Amino acid sequence: MKKAAKYLFWIGILAALAPPAFAETRTISWDPVTTYTDNTPIEAGKTVTYSAYWTTDPGLGSLHTLGASLATTSTTFDPTVQGMTRGGTVYFTAKAVLNTGEESALSPAYAWVVPIVTPPPATLTSVTVSGPSSVNEGATGTYTATGTWDNGTTAAITPTWSENSAYATIGSGGVLTASAVTANQSVTVTATYGGRTGTMSVTIVDVAPPPAAPKNIGISGPISSGPSELWRINWDPVTTYANDAPLDPGRTVRYSVYWTDDPALTPGSLKLLASSLPSNTVDFDPLSYPMVRNQVIYLTAQSILDTGEKSSYSASIEWVVANAGPAPPVGGQIIKK
Repeated sequence: MKKAAKYLFWIGILAALAPPAFAETRTISWDPVTTYTDNTPIEAGKTVTYSAYWTTDPGLGSLHTLGASLATTSTTFDPTVQGMTRGGTVYFTAKAVLNTGEESALSPAYAWVVPIVTPPPATLTSVTVSGPSSVNEGATGTYTATGTWDNGTTAAITPTWSENSAYATIGSGGVLTASAVTANQSVTVTATYGGRTGTMSVTIVDVAPPPAAPKNIGISGPISSGPSELWRINWDPVTTYANDAPLDPGRTVRYSVYWTDDPALTPGSLKLLASSLPSNTVDFDPLSYPMVRNQVIYLTAQSILDTGEKSSYSASIEWVVANAGPAPPVGGQIIKK
């Protein structure tokens, strides 16, 4: 009868260094098999390989393979990858296999409590600032910060905010308020959290003031008669900004004219009479619009720069639609006193 290899004698399980991402590996080892079951030495020229297993069954049923055809007397495994329950008990066994095919019995079960692993605390690696890249002078912009940790997680954070310019201030909530500037200014917004900082460059934009509103609006006419009557609206040309500074060279102004029956000039009540006018006058036929003869209306105008800025509405004038004035006196007579 052929003799089988002797079963193994366990040495135990050693902890290996934990690689990144909180993995943990262990090494299980045993004594080499050098004899048959009757304690006679295995002949020269014969080789032994090993297969190692684990199970949750102390009777060594339902085996899971840790390694097969191992030429060494150890193998390394990751309990999590193997599906071992942390804090639970598992049992290890192994067998020896001769190169001629004879196998040993399984070694006695080796019990092991799978250790509970507490991941090390994550370390903040960077802070990122988000928000508008530019803010108009006199306006505000809101900024937020995001932290990134060495375990790959990201989360919104509440940092300490600061900036490096006399042209802006930033509050604890990340709201940047831009001051007036005379040219484009660059501001660095900084978020500090957990010993890390994140920065973002923000441009404070020099915004041109709006143009002045048209002044001295008036109406005259009719300037023609016939089936239709034309009336003329005119106003002073706009040559300054709202702050009375002269318009910059090269700036051009156009005008829009409105009418309404609302003396308060509520924006929703304004009806466009003419737009994009290059000059400070416009002729119109009142009855071509939904104006009713002898209706009281209010006329106003607005100036618009070629850069898009709009003025406020001009002071309005009241007008009775197409009213030709009172009829001349009739029935004249001389009475003797």
